[in-house]
Amino acid sequence: MSYLCGMKRALRIRGRRIWAAVVAVAAAIALVAGGIAAWRHDRAMRAALRDLQAANQADSVFTGDSVAKVLVRYFDHPWHRPNTRMLAHYLLGRAHADMGEAPQAIEDYQTAVERADTTDDDCDFRVLRNVWGQMAEVYDAQNLPEDEIEAVHYFIHYSRLIGDTLWAIDGYRSLEKPYELLNQKDSILSVDYKARKQFLLMGDTLHAAATLIAPSFIHIENGEYQRAKEEIDIVHRDAGIFDGEDNLKPGHEMYYYTIGFYFDATSQLDSAEHYYRRVLTAGELEAGYKGLLSVYSKRGIPDSIAKFAPLYADANDEMHREMNSAEVHKTASLYNYNRHLRIAKEEQRKAQGRLIALYITIIIILAFIIVGYSFYSRNIEKERRREHALNTIRESYHEVNAAYHRLRQEAEDNKSHIELVKHELEELQSQKEQLDILSSSLKEKNKVGYYYSHDIVQGVIDTAVGDKQPIAGRVLIQLQGLFAAAFPHFVTFVKNTHTLTDIEWYVCILMDLGLNNGDIASLTGYTTSRISNIKVQISRILFHEDSSMGLLKNLRIKIHPNSSRV
Repeated sequence: MSYLCGMKRALRIRGRRIWAAVVAVAAAIALVAGGIAAWRHDRAMRAALRDLQAANQADSVFTGDSVAKVLVRYFDHPWHRPNTRMLAHYLLGRAHADMGEAPQAIEDYQTAVERADTTDDDCDFRVLRNVWGQMAEVYDAQNLPEDEIEAVHYFIHYSRLIGDTLWAIDGYRSLEKPYELLNQKDSILSVDYKARKQFLLMGDTLHAAATLIAPSFIHIENGEYQRAKEEIDIVHRDAGIFDGEDNLKPGHEMYYYTIGFYFDATSQLDSAEHYYRRVLTAGELEAGYKGLLSVYSKRGIPDSIAKFAPLYADANDEMHREMNSAEVHKTASLYNYNRHLRIAKEEQRKAQGRLIALYITIIIILAFIIVGYSFYSRNIEKERRREHALNTIRESYHEVNAAYHRLRQEAEDNKSHIELVKHELEELQSQKEQLDILSSSLKEKNKVGYYYSHDIVQGVIDTAVGDKQPIAGRVLIQLQGLFAAAFPHFVTFVKNTHTLTDIEWYVCILMDLGLNNGDIASLTGYTTSRISNIKVQISRILFHEDSSMGLLKNLRIKIHPNSSRV
């Protein structure tokens, strides 16, 4: 009878093991198949990202955004690298820019910038530079000069960071238009002369001469005729915009107006009329009629004034109609952007529904696997424990009983010794805690001392005191890394308060080194007024104050909580 019972129990155990093994094999097959499918899908998505980037680098015009949207949805997750996430959003912005959806393109570019990790040694600063450059182009097309200027400055900063001096110089020249829209003529002169200086250092006299096209006109407006004439002669001789017959090459005909304007301002009216008529021949009616109206007004010829005044007015009206047409296109792009937002929200809602369904399916499958495995494990373990207990319980009892009596006797014998050892351990523990406190303090001081004596920190201070020249972006990044290592508690404080931008971080670090607004502006390439505004922004973010008066004191309290450096 006992033999039959044993056989039945053995068969039940064997059946449970077989069933559990089948479940485990099925789960393993499902997981492997899912992993292979995910791997293949990832390869396909990365290939699509490379293809889209290749098309972008070939300057192809994107006619749709569907592929870029799919790539953003796939790659825009924390487990993907920041460079990949930045590139996906950048390509989506390029698609929207080509499609005329300027507001959406700007949003995509800004998101791409947010995805970049500039503290990472592997950060793709070239792509980040291009993002700012494309953003500047969209701002330019939308006539947003302040935003364009900010984007171009970032473009210049990252161009210099990657050693692309030529693109950085082009960035300076591209600031002409936004400064012109803001009527900041001194700024135009500053960026053009800075670009000219860089071109001359590179030995590029052709482009160096071309940078004087706008300054020559401004000098005429300012009455600096001698200087304007010198610059016009340099442009004529070295800029490469005149052909062998002394005619301006196609695309540069408006410079006839600058030459005519010079002769007009210096009362050489015959020469002025000659060049104004060449402006008309080039099809620039508004400028040509305006110049001829000025010439005939100075000559006092009523018939010609009566002729050219309405022509100039009509050309001016036509120019304004074209500007109004451009504004209509901008309004249409904003409408398309709002429509895009509605569609995006609807797609997001559907995607969330699909994601929830997927999660539920995965949870059900995992629950099935876990329940089956736990049922199998519980029964097997239960049978094993039962049989093992029956075989060992008697032996264990005798061993435990003997050990209990032996240990009890030893405890009685060693009771007094244990009390003495316990007292000594307490004294040693107290000494150890004191030494730990002293060691921690010394380590902290050594870490801070290492920071302030580091070559990079001393080099920044020497530059601020001596050369007062902007320092390389990589030096600012290295300085930020040294600061974060020396004062991790301040980094934690900032993360818990609000994330600072790179320039806000740099201002905090340079203020701690004792540098004033002028020093910080020289080192970072910003104006002193911009540095003052950044300080106010830092006070609002970190200390909820609308003034920067107490910013230095507040910063040093947070950076050096146990020091007198406040």
